[in-house]
Amino acid sequence: MLLLYLQSWYAYVGLTALILAYIVGSGVYGQQWPLPLSKQCLAICIYAQGKLRLLAVHALRQGPIPQHVGFIMDGNRRFAKKTQMETPSKGHMAGFSKLTKVLEWCNDLGIKHVSVFAFAINNFNRSTEEVGALMGMARDKLRDLAENSELVNKYGVRIRVVGFRDLLPADVCESIEYAEEKTKGNLGMTLNVCCPYSATDEISTALRQVVEDVENGLLEAADINEKELERRLQIPGPDLDILVRTSGQIRFSNFMLWQSAKMAYIQFVDAYWPEFSFYHMARILVSWQLASKDIERRKLAGAIHDSLAASEQPRNSVSSSDTYCGDRAF
Repeated sequence: MLLLYLQSWYAYVGLTALILAYIVGSGVYGQQWPLPLSKQCLAICIYAQGKLRLLAVHALRQGPIPQHVGFIMDGNRRFAKKTQMETPSKGHMAGFSKLTKVLEWCNDLGIKHVSVFAFAINNFNRSTEEVGALMGMARDKLRDLAENSELVNKYGVRIRVVGFRDLLPADVCESIEYAEEKTKGNLGMTLNVCCPYSATDEISTALRQVVEDVENGLLEAADINEKELERRLQIPGPDLDILVRTSGQIRFSNFMLWQSAKMAYIQFVDAYWPEFSFYHMARILVSWQLASKDIERRKLAGAIHDSLAASEQPRNSVSSSDTYCGDRAF
């Protein structure tokens, strides 16, 4: 697989160089273009970057593609401070702009499910001004995403919002219902927006539902198992393949704890969320692809172990699920 990547990259870089040479030679960015030389160079770089990204996507799609990727979008406020923005809300706006880019990359790569940590339940402890700005942005951006986004209108992305909605203002709930209703029939990538969310709340809610179902006769106590609990979790879909956290912090922050425990590939990126680039994404994906066979082997071994343990000791079995941490040097 590595040889295939190298061959693809050399071929694609060479092809892009020929395209750029043709553009400059034909005068598209030369004498016939009235922009200053610095702007010409910038335009060429932007054009080349876009072409290289498309070629890189094609190369990456020759290998296995994860079905479910989660993002802890951390570092918006620190990015605002670092770049001397006026308020933290400006950093959150930059974070949303980055989210739309990342969703485009995921869609191009063929990833079918993306879960993003948009707002934690304990974020309500922040200043009233910041929480208000975040709620306003959630209200406006969810509706805008459902109405005007190319991802929705052209590629059929479906939007789902998971979390404890009772904590949200009424106008935000209205935008959520609008976005979910408008995109519910879409067959493209599924976007799970976790807002407001905590993994412990998700797990405890699922446990309460199990208890209620047993009490109501919908589930036999003897049938309670891992699968029955998973069916009641807020974040559905296939197993989480990759979990990415930005900002250099090495912690889960109470996000997708159950899903991460099932051999998710954990990656911590030393960049704030608005600084997250396609380079980071490509490196993570290549790293996961190189480890994917080992991950599948461990999953299969764990499933066999769990099956044997369940048949021999149904009350005392212990799951052999684990996480798989990759390199952090990004």
